[in-house]
Amino acid sequence: EIADAIRANYARQLVNPETGWVSGWRSKDSRLHDFGFLWINGVACAFGVMDAATTRSALANLEARRIAVFPESGYQGLPLNLLPIAPEDHMLPRLGYITRPTYENYTDGALSPLAATYYLRALAVNGLELESRVLADRLERGFADGMFHGPYGTGKEFMTWTGADSGYEGTFGPNSGPLYAIAVERGAIVPPDPEWWLAEDRNTSKPT
Repeated sequence: EIADAIRANYARQLVNPETGWVSGWRSKDSRLHDFGFLWINGVACAFGVMDAATTRSALANLEARRIAVFPESGYQGLPLNLLPIAPEDHMLPRLGYITRPTYENYTDGALSPLAATYYLRALAVNGLELESRVLADRLERGFADGMFHGPYGTGKEFMTWTGADSGYEGTFGPNSGPLYAIAVERGAIVPPDPEWWLAEDRNTSKPT
């Protein structure tokens, strides 16, 4: 019942009609805060909380935007968001940090493999297999070259779009998550059926 309620309302409440993809959140004044979050859209589109047509449209629009702003994505990770976060919506200025301009840096659009786990799987199961394969190839090369891990304090968990370290930790456990999606692309892992907690019949758009 909970899954049905989520699916019935998710797209209506959170998909931005201007972009066609899932917003970050809707505030109390009903305003959508949308900065092209790949990590949010990846989970939503992989878990099947929207109908198939809406899901494919969201992913296609995100891919078009991603390729337009940063076509080299993959080897150094994916941008956490494709649009700059408004200063009033960003956590760091609220904490007293002077971080302007923030875009392409740390939690405002920095590159990281963190967003790729569900995003790659969402692409692969929603008709964008080529895009998923290309990103998996690039990410795999990044992992092989040690792009995403380092000693504590090196900041390797995030990178600016020029490749400079942008975090504050180093090796960050969730950054290894995309190895699952890469292994699926390589045929080393066969996902369970259903793969996630909420399964969707892609032809009928009904829960199974």
